[in-house]
Amino acid sequence: MGSSRLRPLTVKEIESITSSAPTTIRHIGLGGVPGFVLVHTPSGYTSYALRYRKGKQLVKLTIGSTKAFTLADARKLAAKFRAEVESGKDPHGAKLAERTASNARILLDPEHLWLKYMQLAASRLRSRHEKDRLFRRHILPIIGGRCITEIKRSHALEVVDKIVADGKLPLADKVRQEGTAFFNWLWEREHVDGNPFARIRKATIGKSIRTRVLNDKELREIWIASEPEGRWGHWIKLLILTGTRNAEVRNASWMEFDLEAQVWTIPAHRAKNNVPQQIHLAEAALAVLNNIARFPNTDLLFPANGNPTRCMSGDQKVKDRIDERMRKALAAIGERDPENWRIHDFRRTIATGLQRLGFRPDIADQVIGHVSSTRSGAAAHYLHHRYEEEKKQALEVWSSYVLKIIGTP
Repeated sequence: MGSSRLRPLTVKEIESITSSAPTTIRHIGLGGVPGFVLVHTPSGYTSYALRYRKGKQLVKLTIGSTKAFTLADARKLAAKFRAEVESGKDPHGAKLAERTASNARILLDPEHLWLKYMQLAASRLRSRHEKDRLFRRHILPIIGGRCITEIKRSHALEVVDKIVADGKLPLADKVRQEGTAFFNWLWEREHVDGNPFARIRKATIGKSIRTRVLNDKELREIWIASEPEGRWGHWIKLLILTGTRNAEVRNASWMEFDLEAQVWTIPAHRAKNNVPQQIHLAEAALAVLNNIARFPNTDLLFPANGNPTRCMSGDQKVKDRIDERMRKALAAIGERDPENWRIHDFRRTIATGLQRLGFRPDIADQVIGHVSSTRSGAAAHYLHHRYEEEKKQALEVWSSYVLKIIGTP
């Protein structure tokens, strides 16, 4: 290797030379190695580099900042790169090629592309947190670390089969749908040539029947997270305490309630089965109703803002806010995000909870307004007992159980 004609500068000499910022970028020869220079910019930034010629072109290979490398270490690297140049190699070109290959790997990395997908296609979706959770928990562990173009149907089947093996058919189908949507997005942008998830038929997984039942901890978290919601919080609590449907509560009017008798009568035209429903109001439900402010010029419990003739809307936004509070509360104690849930899951949770508390399935069905199998078909013409006392007892027991869960004596 040729030697530099410049005397190697010392650290003190360099500090003296760079004590004041130049008006233009300076390349100061440091000696010891041909082309080894200190780059000094008008902003005061200093770095080491090696300059050499590639044909007629003067090339600069940056070694690093003076804060990252000592002068001695930078000079050793400069000598190494200079030896490569003199042996016919191009260290600057090799560095660029490595950076290009690294960038290409990043661009085709499944997680990188997923983040891009979430930003461009899913950032405004209400289900964005759930989509991200499903991907990271079920899909990424299988396809992560591979180039996106290497993902095959076998990988997609591995994702789905693992969930099916756990007996979670609805979840398997949901993950299949998320994988399909993601790879459709990739295909539209020509990142992939096909969709490995699209070829997995729903029949391969099985019929997707929602079976989500909230556990006691989740019920408590939802109750607490609904507290700041005002009227919407009262709506959530009534759903939990009465087992009624979303629309039945949101469209309720005060004239349907006999607070003294502790009875809420849902008229036939508002009941899903076109049969009037009598709902017993336990003390906890009465307490919620007594906290709901009555509005002038309307009989609705939950009138819309600015239009007292219509019930309030926007329940999904409310659920999103509740979900966010739950996420923050769980993160604060080091727990993972809550499992996805729906408003309708309250009814399934109540029916299941009542059976767990010792009530017959047909009584649980009556409480949530389901048509029991014993009352369908021809039997419906002859069986007219409404089980009001049994329903009352069930809702009293359920109400006490809920208060115990949330920690209210």
